[in-house]
Amino acid sequence: MSCTLEKVRLEIYELANELANLFQSRHQNLIKLLIVINLAGTIYGWYYYRFQLMASNPLFWPLITDCPNATFFFVIVALLIYSKKKNDDFTFFASANMVKYGIWTMAILMYHRDYFFAPERYLLYSGIFVTHLFLVLEAIPLKNTISSISERGLAITFSWLLINDFFDYVVGTHPYIPEKNIRYVAIFTVLLTFTAILLIKFSLKTRNNN
Repeated sequence: MSCTLEKVRLEIYELANELANLFQSRHQNLIKLLIVINLAGTIYGWYYYRFQLMASNPLFWPLITDCPNATFFFVIVALLIYSKKKNDDFTFFASANMVKYGIWTMAILMYHRDYFFAPERYLLYSGIFVTHLFLVLEAIPLKNTISSISERGLAITFSWLLINDFFDYVVGTHPYIPEKNIRYVAIFTVLLTFTAILLIKFSLKTRNNN
């Protein structure tokens, strides 16, 4: 029994390691599938925000669709890596967006669970919760392709995320969510900007030191 469990554990570890280094593997069909899935998610995400977009100045549109933007960044980075035109700074930028907005969405859905998981919305937001969990997980094989990040790349990523925070909670472009304790949501979002960047930076430093 113990030998069987050890074998299963090793197989799970090997699978997780292979997925974490997906873009260095030979699973080209899986990469293509993820590109298609994320492109479909991007299109649906833009459609999900349609009412907010129609009610907003078009200049603000790129700052409203945070999550579908993140999936679109994944598509671009995956295509660049696939075509051997990898850009580490943009990969870092995409990974930080995916981690931040994936975690943000899951946290907000749980914080306002009485609203989002009400019977009439349960299926939709259960699906959205799961897809945003995968958004965070997809950042792992992306960031594992990064060799180094320039100061310029770090500054652009940090600035973009903070600009989004400013517009979301000062100008008011944040997604349509219950306004309960919106100040605390704003603080959480800004902290998440720092957390997402530091998580990826720390994981890269740890990987490079091993």
